[in-house]
Amino acid sequence: MGGRKVARDEENAYGFQEFRSALQERRLRLLLAGRSGTGKSATGNSILQRKHFLSRLATTAVTRACATGSCCWASWDVEVLDTPDLFSPEVAQADPGFKERGRCYLLSAPGPHAVLLVTQLGRFTAQDLQAWRGVKALFGAGIAARAVVVFTRREDLDGGSLQQYVRDTDNRALRELVAECGGRCCAFDNRAADGEREAQVRELMGLVEELVRDHGGAPYTNDVYHLAQTLGGLSPEERLRRVAERLAARAPSWSERWPLAGLWRWPKAAPETWCKLGLVALLGALFLLYLLCR
Repeated sequence: MGGRKVARDEENAYGFQEFRSALQERRLRLLLAGRSGTGKSATGNSILQRKHFLSRLATTAVTRACATGSCCWASWDVEVLDTPDLFSPEVAQADPGFKERGRCYLLSAPGPHAVLLVTQLGRFTAQDLQAWRGVKALFGAGIAARAVVVFTRREDLDGGSLQQYVRDTDNRALRELVAECGGRCCAFDNRAADGEREAQVRELMGLVEELVRDHGGAPYTNDVYHLAQTLGGLSPEERLRRVAERLAARAPSWSERWPLAGLWRWPKAAPETWCKLGLVALLGALFLLYLLCR
């Protein structure tokens, strides 16, 4: 009657004992997500307080596979999972067998306590929005309740308030994203000196600890994470195969999720295909003109 009410994700199936065990474990799993080039790996290094993940300025993606790192923060054992480009429409070509997405699940099992959606300050683009849709497609819409938006290039605020920046931006998609994530956001300067970097991590971990309390210590979970937990006695290869099969069975195609995602393939079409497309477009335009002139 008088005890604290424990918040639960609609996808969680933990009982009270499992909530208590999760709290006693004192372990936090953080999953870095977002489009390539936003500074996910550098942000992971800032959290770990050392250079662990490969991070450098490049015109192509540097991170090619999921990787983990760990550290101690306050009384927590913190595990950080860095991810390659698993969230854009191109993942269907880069990971056709769902193997890397399966590894992402297995490395973060039994589930992350928080997903850190990394984006650059002042550079939130359509690709960032696609990546966020990809995160929800991979983990389920309920992942928004565990998301924290982490802006890199904090130095571009020039001492200003991040909350005011989000509130005043004319980028409606960004405002809606932060609202969808419960207003949880913070900013990192991944080149900051030790003291400032520690303060940034402290701010982030405060948001994560709040999430942990709100969800009774339980990590995010769904049917794929539950499956991963039941496969503990199998070989790593068999676990990966089973998880990848589950992901392939439950995932809609990228063309269903974003109808325009397949347009990049058009230049490879045969000349006769182009002729047919042009004829269809011409007939459609003539029919529209007829309707307008009636």
